[in-house]
Amino acid sequence: MPAKFRVYPPVGEPFERIIENTATIGRTLDNTVALPGNHVSRQHAIVRCHNAFQYQIMDLGSRNGTFVNDQRVIMPIVLEPGARVRIADFELVFEQNPGDQSGDHTDATLAALSHDTSHAILSVSLLVCDIRGFSPMAEKLGDRKIAQVLGNWFRDIGNAVQSTGGIIDKYIGDAVLAYWPARDQIGTECATCLDVAFTILELAAARTWADTDQPFRVGIALHFGRVTSSNIGQVAVRDATIIGDAVNTAFRLEGVMKQLNQPLVLSQDFVTVLPPGREFNDFGVFQLKGKSQQVRVFGLNEAQ
Repeated sequence: MPAKFRVYPPVGEPFERIIENTATIGRTLDNTVALPGNHVSRQHAIVRCHNAFQYQIMDLGSRNGTFVNDQRVIMPIVLEPGARVRIADFELVFEQNPGDQSGDHTDATLAALSHDTSHAILSVSLLVCDIRGFSPMAEKLGDRKIAQVLGNWFRDIGNAVQSTGGIIDKYIGDAVLAYWPARDQIGTECATCLDVAFTILELAAARTWADTDQPFRVGIALHFGRVTSSNIGQVAVRDATIIGDAVNTAFRLEGVMKQLNQPLVLSQDFVTVLPPGREFNDFGVFQLKGKSQQVRVFGLNEAQ
């Protein structure tokens, strides 16, 4: 690749900034794209590459918003070549070589995996988190407030995951997929993943929806399994995206979580590799959509 922004400031000459797999936009100089000015937040927006070729932009709860083609960014959205991003008085034009893309991103990703140097099989702890009741609250609060709520939430989750060595793989609507690769001692990353899940639940419990007394509720599904990690331009695993049956299972578990009305569910595969010392409720065996094998699902004890 890589992609780039051509930045048009309100005063002065345009300049370019290369976007690798992750780029931050904000007022301070430590950002990939630094935009000086009081109307730009210190951490204003973030751009991430996923599915090997697609770039998403996400607002980080900024006061004045991020706009793509004059539409306010609420959920993370895909940037198409030529997209015009407006932040305060700055315009950023997204540029990406059409030759680096494919009309079928799944085929392109799988093609990239055909080279031994571009993929690896990893055992990972997986976390899927989504917001409960997001759609009705989005309709009630309006674009500006819901964009700030969602941006602040994604920023806090990102900090919780990344501070423990976890990796945000992608944002899908109001959901987040994160993972922790198994390294030296199997089960250690599962324990860390579970701790982060508890942290996320605490973060949610400590807030309400903007300008209301409505509780901010989330649901989390945890799973352990093997995935294919496809390198998308950088050596570090943090710049890779993951695919595989384990990822699909994690998202299917999220549906079971809603069915059980539980804030947290864990697969048997996850519970089995956890270090001893935790006890969970056994909710029984479930047939996940699109899966031939049944999965045993666990949840929190009332004391936890």
